[in-house]
Amino acid sequence: MTENVQTPKRGWFVSLRFKLIIAFTLLFTIVFGVAYFWFYTSSVDRALARVVEDLDVILTGTVAKIDGDAFAKLAAEGKPRDDGYTDDPLYWQQVQWLATVKQLDSRAKLYTFVSGPGEHAITFVGSAGAVLNPPSGATFLEQCTDAPDDCGDLTPNLEAIRKDRVVNQSVPYTDSFGDWISGYVPIHDSQGKVVGALGVDYAATYIQEVRNAIAQAVIPAFVLTYAFLFITVWFIARTFSKPILSLTRMAERIGEGKYEQDFTAVTGARLLHDEIDTLTGVFEIMVGKVAKREEVLKQQVADLQIILDHSKRDEQVKEIVENDFFQSLQSKAYEMRSRRQTQEAESE
Repeated sequence: MTENVQTPKRGWFVSLRFKLIIAFTLLFTIVFGVAYFWFYTSSVDRALARVVEDLDVILTGTVAKIDGDAFAKLAAEGKPRDDGYTDDPLYWQQVQWLATVKQLDSRAKLYTFVSGPGEHAITFVGSAGAVLNPPSGATFLEQCTDAPDDCGDLTPNLEAIRKDRVVNQSVPYTDSFGDWISGYVPIHDSQGKVVGALGVDYAATYIQEVRNAIAQAVIPAFVLTYAFLFITVWFIARTFSKPILSLTRMAERIGEGKYEQDFTAVTGARLLHDEIDTLTGVFEIMVGKVAKREEVLKQQVADLQIILDHSKRDEQVKEIVENDFFQSLQSKAYEMRSRRQTQEAESE
């Protein structure tokens, strides 16, 4: 009883070259992705840190020149006119100083305010845009609440006044006036009492411009580098897989009985020898031994065939000789020879 030998099932064939390309491509994709993310975020963080630093400089430098007593008097006694501003000289002295600072940093939007009315509202006192023609920005004693369609979250503004400390909103936020990054610093009178606060806003579009500039500068460089590395990986994969593919094709031809193969095609062009050359040498020796063994086997089969032919022939002769018919013919032939010899003897 013979057993059926089942050929093991194999999955899809994927060449070694393709595997190397995919492996290195995935590796470089991950490395480049992490590197780009790190570079992008670190650059944006540095830009934000620079903005916050500029905010701190403007806040501390500007508030140092604001007279807290005059500011408190203006907020308490100033009278707005019909256009929303005032004729009080203390107001124009203050907003002129804010406008001067804005000339030093055009990104900045400067204004002063006090808390109230109510727990979640502020009242603007001065704005750098008041000196423009036409004026812009908050008017004198204009109120602002924390409603979403008004000023939004006023917690940082009120925190600067109520907790007497500098507050920075370094994370961009949105209100009814736009997207901003802001800072707030309390204003003190001559007694050290907090009488209001100075606010400075930077349009968040500046940060977006930084992001876009980084993307425009970095992405092309990364794409070109990635393309170069991909071509390099393809060349390396081709170089490493080429001798193995050559050995594979030779193995297929050897499997068909073609033992005469030129192994120098694999090792001849290589300047530095490595494991591939060792494998090729071992393979060449193995093929030579297999070829010799096959020749020996062929000779042994031929000799065995001769022995089998002689044995078969002797067996066939034996069968003929021992056959009854052959024995009968042999007896008759013997009788005929004896009769002929007797007749010849009598005739003499």
